[in-house]
Amino acid sequence: MALVDVTATGEDNILNTAQIEELIEEDLKFRNRQLKKLKDEVLDLEDMSESISLTDFTLDDFRIELMNFMENNRKKLQEAPFGLYAVVPSPSGTNSHHLESNRFSAAEKEIIKPGVVYCLKQKGDTGGNEEINPLQPYFLVYIREDGVVRFNYTNAKQILEIYRLMCQGRKEPFEDLCGMFNAETNQGKDMERYTELLRQAIDEICRVFKKRSAQKLTSDRGALLIPKSKQINDMNNFELVTWLVIK
Repeated sequence: MALVDVTATGEDNILNTAQIEELIEEDLKFRNRQLKKLKDEVLDLEDMSESISLTDFTLDDFRIELMNFMENNRKKLQEAPFGLYAVVPSPSGTNSHHLESNRFSAAEKEIIKPGVVYCLKQKGDTGGNEEINPLQPYFLVYIREDGVVRFNYTNAKQILEIYRLMCQGRKEPFEDLCGMFNAETNQGKDMERYTELLRQAIDEICRVFKKRSAQKLTSDRGALLIPKSKQINDMNNFELVTWLVIK
């Protein structure tokens, strides 16, 4: 910009030094945030056939869809209690015959295996934790049946993509799967298996949360310790908002 100004006016730069430094500083801050985000997120880049830009890692498309949905369903959402869940078939599991298999790529079949997606809300005051969790106070986690966390809360976009792929446009439940789930849990009286998966998922969330907190302290001079009241340690720090069972 300085060179253009000199060329156009034949005079000294019309932007003063302070303005130039401010522009550069803001640009570097933005790029630094984007690069840190890319560093901390797990991406299956080999599965993406098109060119990739930084906008591919934002949640703007989901926000737009959510706003449109809320306009037509605000009352239902406000009245919905915590803990609601749904059951859907996995495209790579024993119940894949309930789906149109040609809708899913080989990579999607490999990723979306039987498990659970939990949406959690951290209790209490969480102000200031946005540097550690951009969706604060909400956490998304996808854990498979074998206890492996496929996507942690740092991979919210990937989890939302799974949600959209499995649920968007569906208005009726999978009756057979619901019956299977009710039989498995004795009509919801025996939830030990899913409670254990939830416990494992929260343990992994806490581990990553603490790790990111420590990294923040060592990489940013302006970073502050998260107050004990805003830290997460176990299941008591969360409320279960909703969950998606993938069978």
